[in-house]
Amino acid sequence: MAEQLDLSTVVVDPACVVKLPAAFALRRLVLPLSRVDGAFAVAMADPDDAQTCALVEREVGCAVKVYKADSTQLRAELLKLYGENRAGMSTAAAVEEPVAQVDRLLRAALLRHASDVHFDPGRDGLRVRFRTDGELEDVATIPAALQPAVTSRLKVLAGLDIAERRAPQDGAFTWRMTGAGAQQMNPLDVRMATLPVRHGERVTLRLLETDGARLTLDGLGLAVDDRAVFDDVLMRPHGLVLLTGPTGSGKTTTLYAAIQQLLSRRALNILTVEDPIEYEIPGVGQAEVDSADKVNFSKALRSLLRHDPDVIMIGEIRDAESLDTAVKAALTGHLVLSTLHTNDAVSAVTRLVDMGLAPHLAGATLRLAAAQRLVRALCPHCREAEPLTAVTAAALGVPEWEGQNVYRPKGCVHCAGRGYRGRVGLFELFLPDAECASRIAAGIHETELFALARSKGMRTLADDARAKCRAGITTVSETLHVLGL
Repeated sequence: MAEQLDLSTVVVDPACVVKLPAAFALRRLVLPLSRVDGAFAVAMADPDDAQTCALVEREVGCAVKVYKADSTQLRAELLKLYGENRAGMSTAAAVEEPVAQVDRLLRAALLRHASDVHFDPGRDGLRVRFRTDGELEDVATIPAALQPAVTSRLKVLAGLDIAERRAPQDGAFTWRMTGAGAQQMNPLDVRMATLPVRHGERVTLRLLETDGARLTLDGLGLAVDDRAVFDDVLMRPHGLVLLTGPTGSGKTTTLYAAIQQLLSRRALNILTVEDPIEYEIPGVGQAEVDSADKVNFSKALRSLLRHDPDVIMIGEIRDAESLDTAVKAALTGHLVLSTLHTNDAVSAVTRLVDMGLAPHLAGATLRLAAAQRLVRALCPHCREAEPLTAVTAAALGVPEWEGQNVYRPKGCVHCAGRGYRGRVGLFELFLPDAECASRIAAGIHETELFALARSKGMRTLADDARAKCRAGITTVSETLHVLGL
């Protein structure tokens, strides 16, 4: 008896999709899923159809594991995967083939929830990789003969100069899936960058879904007490809230989620200055910095203050001028949200002072500094328990955990055989109270400030990582990576 599968909980591997011809999959209602435990997993409306199972095995060249799925749901998923391309590979003329290839890759990236697509030219062709859940995975290799045409197609989409091949270029475009099933998918905002390298031009695409309404604080991974702290700070009428961490740690996503939280509570005039705008949020005035410098951060911030904002979001505090404007706004009755590049929450104070802010102003304006990282989350459907060894428990800094269960990845159809599904945030919240603010104004050293914050109960990134590891949300290896081991 085949296991019944809810396709809304399944992640499809694009590398497996191309193993079955579209016409065959659509006609027989066979959905390729992923490779799990050496078998090719598929979903079928009639798992007892021996003839179709045999044809699939012959097509993919290995054993097939069959799951049962609702026929209506199955047909909808197949149309999303293959669209109206019932013949499988494109039969268009050679000049049109790059158009079809780019569309297929973007479709696959959207369905795989990739954050980036890398086109790496080499001696043997154009290597295509997706970054999914923070990890790079090989997807395809485009023949060297088609490499210039594919790159040109991407340049046309982004409005770049197709004749310029010796200088880096940057651009952007919005891509919408066409064909059947397209109405179920949000369009993608794509940021594109090119770089001339040895065997051609390297292209990197950053993919951003345009639906910012789905971003909420509930989905970030905040612990219950940290969430309460965040909510309390957002209810304050003024002050400076900073998200810190390296590039790609999810800071901007947290800012957008905070804005959604504010909008859900009361009517506010919220204005942002961003470079670029990553998500469009209805009801928020979003200004984008102009690469031609007609609108830079400082000019936009000064203009924003004339529009009677309640809340201002700045994509990044990047220089003394933008910092000065942000602090003046925080001192004059505005809640200011922004990001800063520091390794932990407490060092945000040091960074502000290094940028020229007087210590007494840092103490007076800073309401919250939150450091953030992202780790891969275990698939809840297939994670496996294992006891901690003495060595691993010691490496985690909690030798008393020896023998207690943690979890490791396995792989199933719900996570495309990878063992992980999505990412979750790790947080370190520094909430300066009156004593901390007074000590900051007096010029306290960073190490002393960190000790003071710890004495008041601040949980570090490492503490949060260990807690999520123990709860089975992430793995020991991900935790050790955050700990720098």
